[in-house]
Amino acid sequence: MKIAFWSNVRKNGGVSTNMVCMAAVSAIAGMGRSVLLENHYNVNNLNGMLLSQDKIDMLHETGQYYNKYGIEYILKRLYTGAPGEQLIRRASIPLLYSSIYYLPQSYIVNREVFDYEFELAHKDLFRCLENISDMVFIDTESKGNASSVQILEEADIVVVNIDQEQAAWDDFFAHFEGLACKSIFLVGQYEKENPFDLEKIRKEYRIPKERIGAVPYNIDLRMAAAEGRIIPFLNRNYLRSSRAENSEFMSQLKQAAVMLKENIVRTGKQDVASRYRADERRRHGQTSSVLEKGSGV
Repeated sequence: MKIAFWSNVRKNGGVSTNMVCMAAVSAIAGMGRSVLLENHYNVNNLNGMLLSQDKIDMLHETGQYYNKYGIEYILKRLYTGAPGEQLIRRASIPLLYSSIYYLPQSYIVNREVFDYEFELAHKDLFRCLENISDMVFIDTESKGNASSVQILEEADIVVVNIDQEQAAWDDFFAHFEGLACKSIFLVGQYEKENPFDLEKIRKEYRIPKERIGAVPYNIDLRMAAAEGRIIPFLNRNYLRSSRAENSEFMSQLKQAAVMLKENIVRTGKQDVASRYRADERRRHGQTSSVLEKGSGV
């Protein structure tokens, strides 16, 4: 199951942070094994959110780790016919008791070369990733470069991240409406007090309730992401939060994870949807899961 996180604007939708949050909460709730990767390169990349500085420094010191095992290296090897699943298992960094894996970037990157190699080998890459995980989360650059276009075309679900600025929503439905059929929406940095709230967005753009959720702004999350502690923060606050702000944040995030799960089932795609349906049948007549208890849905 390929799930692309993307925004039509480079602003405050929180694409990368939202993706990590959704993957982590889904993993904690027992929704399966995930792998995370990205196709963009800047100071706010995933490894800064997922790994402490000590861990990053250690990887830099261990034989040019990113050059030897990063995603560009894997794309090169896939194109030459190397066994991809073995390469990916060796390169991926396990997180959250090995229920989430991060496939890192290479340490030195050339954008044009990456797009070219991605075009040649991305189908093999996705096939291998889907063989070893239940969900492939892809943090997709907002610019319309070649790899972003291919990712959005290949994705089973596109999670569109937009903040509460109406112009950004107008832009999406004016220029990207073709994506809407396989999209769900996350309102990032959400503030209840903003008059352009969830209900107004739903009505304005005729978005079904089951395809839109919100991720509130949270200062503790922002600090945790800056320090590479985002997954420990979410794991610690999942069952019980020490602050009201964190409790509300986690409640909204759990609702968004339920939304994602339900839309995965709706795709009807192969093993993941079948497994979720089987899980629901086993739980029928029993107490709701921890995820659903905390979601308010």
